Amino acid sequence: MRAAFRHHGLTLLLATLGFGPGVAAMAAAVETATQPLARTTHVSVLPGSGHSWGFAAKDPTRPYLFIARRENGLTVFNTDTQQAVRTLDDSSGANGVVFVPDADRAYLANMDGSLTVVRLSDLKTLRRLPVTDANLNSAVYEPISRRVIIASGRRANQSTLYILDPKQDRIVGERNVDIKKIDPLLVLGDGNLLLPMRDEGKVIRLNGKTLETLASYSFPGCVQPSALASDNAGRRLFIACRGKAPILTIANLDSGAPIASLPITPAVNALAWDSAQRRLLIPSGNAGNLSVVQQDDPDRYRMLGYVGTRLWAHNMVYDQARSSVYLFSMDFTQPAADAAGRKQDPVFHADSFTVLTLTLNPPTR
Repeated sequence: MRAAFRHHGLTLLLATLGFGPGVAAMAAAVETATQPLARTTHVSVLPGSGHSWGFAAKDPTRPYLFIARRENGLTVFNTDTQQAVRTLDDSSGANGVVFVPDADRAYLANMDGSLTVVRLSDLKTLRRLPVTDANLNSAVYEPISRRVIIASGRRANQSTLYILDPKQDRIVGERNVDIKKIDPLLVLGDGNLLLPMRDEGKVIRLNGKTLETLASYSFPGCVQPSALASDNAGRRLFIACRGKAPILTIANLDSGAPIASLPITPAVNALAWDSAQRRLLIPSGNAGNLSVVQQDDPDRYRMLGYVGTRLWAHNMVYDQARSSVYLFSMDFTQPAADAAGRKQDPVFHADSFTVLTLTLNPPTR
């Protein structure tokens, strides 16, 4: 309403000064184009001495985020109060999390290769299940087969997908994949999964029950596919591609045929599709921003711009019902290069872990 009033007032002012309606319309369009894409609504800092963190996910039963903070365990964070609810028992090394509400379960993929089993309703840790002798990276729930698929962390040449039956809290199968690093899988909801193979430069489609490879896709200019999202209604697949010239690739979700591409920011780890606003969200912890891409129709896309966030804010949770983006970062010091000119690792500051909440503004009309 305020924007409409402002544009109406601008039109009257320009008309009074002798300008025609065309000039007034152009001025209003410029003003609309510069409206903020999003606004920062909360910045919450949590205690902890850890120097790394993993993934996060939204609790499907209440306004909680489960934040895997590795050395600091799994933090349950209330997005209404912007307060930490608790750190789950026996969750040290938590790297990823997945929910199975029908089984009253949450599972934590841990850095020591174990899986922490949590009763979702009361947040009680039930057991820590050994899976492998090396780190686990992430996990997803495939609703058709009613199985949890757990991905191992980076390996030398071959990684493993583990299948867990939530009725038994037990690993019931596994499949080795000739891939160095398994980035988070995309659940399609039809019984199939998509897996980005960053180092191998392709995406494969898997049967969610057997993990059999059904198809393999490569895309022009997509050197390192690292993150996936989908528009199921429009049958479109979005692929964030790392490399010297990072791009967003849009492909047919069924055939894998490429449709369009756009340049994007570097080192993208996550994507989120907003089906209501028909927007794709692309965080970059390397660039310290959140890009917003508008879908005009399933074959046409426009980069609207980006909003500044923070360096290292590369993992994201998106709550479409609230139009809220949650990003995670820490303060850090970047030491100078050593005498040989080698870049040093950043030093993260204790008690600086930050949950950054952005709220998307609705599209201008």
